[in-house]
Amino acid sequence: MLQFNQNMDQVTEESSNSAIVTSFVVSIFDFSVNLTVAIISGSAVLLSQALQGLSDLTTAGALLFGDRRSRRAPDETYQFGYGRELFFYAALAIVMMFIGTGLLSVYFGWQQLVDPSPLQAVELGIGLLTIGLLGNAFAARRSAQKLNSTHANQTLLMRAKSSLIGTKTTFVIDSIGTVAAGLGLISLTLYAFTQNTVFDGVGSILIGLLTMSSAVLLLRDVKGLIVGRAVPPSVAEQIKTAALKVEHVQQILDLRTMYLGPQQLLVIIEVHLNDNLNTDEIEHITDTVKHQVKTELPQARVIQVEVETPDAELSQQ
Repeated sequence: MLQFNQNMDQVTEESSNSAIVTSFVVSIFDFSVNLTVAIISGSAVLLSQALQGLSDLTTAGALLFGDRRSRRAPDETYQFGYGRELFFYAALAIVMMFIGTGLLSVYFGWQQLVDPSPLQAVELGIGLLTIGLLGNAFAARRSAQKLNSTHANQTLLMRAKSSLIGTKTTFVIDSIGTVAAGLGLISLTLYAFTQNTVFDGVGSILIGLLTMSSAVLLLRDVKGLIVGRAVPPSVAEQIKTAALKVEHVQQILDLRTMYLGPQQLLVIIEVHLNDNLNTDEIEHITDTVKHQVKTELPQARVIQVEVETPDAELSQQ
């Protein structure tokens, strides 16, 4: 009744890990260099970039730790495995991103507005932000490639609802880092021309608001996975179509699905079969349904097929 595809799990894990590691390396550079230059220059924008790097660093670390723990084998206590544990660590990482980057960036930007101080080494900051923009763009592109390769030929909405929360979160974080570096670059360039510290403060506030709003959207998505979100209707229809291809399957009475982890799906399907089948035939049909669903949808790790009678027929008996 339980089916696991270890080869697919390994491919998915390696794909997700490589994107997270790339984000982790970029974040180390962002944090260390931006913090140094922020201290030298006194720029709120560069301090926000340093906080962005620190937040990304802790987020990537939490995701890597959660990913490793989520790959533990099922046991007596957790019989469906630990895949959903990654969703928990993703939620923690997003909360850290909201507080550690978003709120603090808004705070330091506001401080620059109410108590402005001139900036130093602006040219160095501009050069650093340019490098940061390119680095984050590269990391975001790598994460996007991982999502695209996993969800080939799927709609943008289905990719947005992907259960690959580690890769998806790093993509959003790196995209935020790219936009934040662009905002910072504009802010410091305007300051260089005008010597007006308002641009530095406003740039930091915008980076903070961008980060906070993105964190809220991500947290809503992770909440759905933690609670037990089902697959999109199009995927559910794909499962039903696969089951109906099996001989002697007359009708799909019910279908329930839930994500057990990144690209790990629980499928419970009730089918109505032709009459006058013996036990051996029924067992063969249920095994064939499992195989057919697994073939059409490899992420279906656990499949349970239940043979039931429609309510209309029961009421006539």
